[in-house]
Amino acid sequence: MDKQFEALAGRYVDEFPALSPVSATSLGDHRYDDALDEVGEAARRRDVRFANTYLERLAGIDPAKLSRANQVDHALLKQRLETQLWRIEELQEWAWNPLSYTGLAGGALYGLMARDFAPLEERLAGAAARLEAFPRLFEQIRATLVPARVPKIHAETAIKQNRGALSILDNMIAPHAASLPPAARARLERAMDTGRREIEAHQEWLASELLPNAGGEFRMGAARY
Repeated sequence: MDKQFEALAGRYVDEFPALSPVSATSLGDHRYDDALDEVGEAARRRDVRFANTYLERLAGIDPAKLSRANQVDHALLKQRLETQLWRIEELQEWAWNPLSYTGLAGGALYGLMARDFAPLEERLAGAAARLEAFPRLFEQIRATLVPARVPKIHAETAIKQNRGALSILDNMIAPHAASLPPAARARLERAMDTGRREIEAHQEWLASELLPNAGGEFRMGAARY
């Protein structure tokens, strides 16, 4: 039973980083450094399927037959998967918390540049790929947020935070563009232009569409808490 659980846990550790490339980078898994998270309905359905699949597999393992260390890991994994489902299906921050998305956009760039885990040219290529995906990301964000459910304070804070990604772009990425070969430099510069344009367009949407229509309650409520 220990071998069965350890094999399952190993598959989970190998597979879950693909659900969030930005988080994978921050965890030190660099298989997805050129990818950017999906945040739309299809991604939520995928995440729910993933969690339910692993919960079903865990249900086939009797914790009483595991070593003490694996009993603890079994409980931790089960709780993590149940939490993932609860956050998607019950808490539903994806619909009302724009701050999770401002953190995602900035983290997509910061995670690549904050540590020297790979040659600079390789990390800048990842940054270019993620910046090229910003139009899709911000389109998904705007389609996912429900203004009537967004608390006004969250909308106001998102407006203040959104341009933080520009600071990362200008201070941690742009200064290194000149060190790249011509083709890579041209790609990065185009990607940076795309990123700046999308961030500013999102800033305009936050101010002109989200904030005036923000009507959510920032308190979680006793039942949900």
